[in-house]
Amino acid sequence: MYGKILIALLLSGARRQLQHMFSEPVIIVIILGVLAGIIGIILLFAYVIGKLTKKRSLNVEPTFSHDTDAPLSSVETRNPEI
Repeated sequence: MYGKILIALLLSGARRQLQHMFSEPVIIVIILGVLAGIIGIILLFAYVIGKLTKKRSLNVEPTFSHDTDAPLSSVETRNPEI
């Protein structure tokens, strides 16, 4: 069926060129704008996914007692009490 349509189109004679409502520079700007938008969305998705899956490291610093003469507790030495 498609072969018959193709043959009919080829035998029908010369084709007319479409008349565009925009000039060539405007069409180029539209195409580049759409392309930049698609690339921007892909990069935005990659950034958001990277932020969501990134491991968050907590900066936990041990709190030391200000009294240097006092013995350390088992929590500060990380040893179990005996």
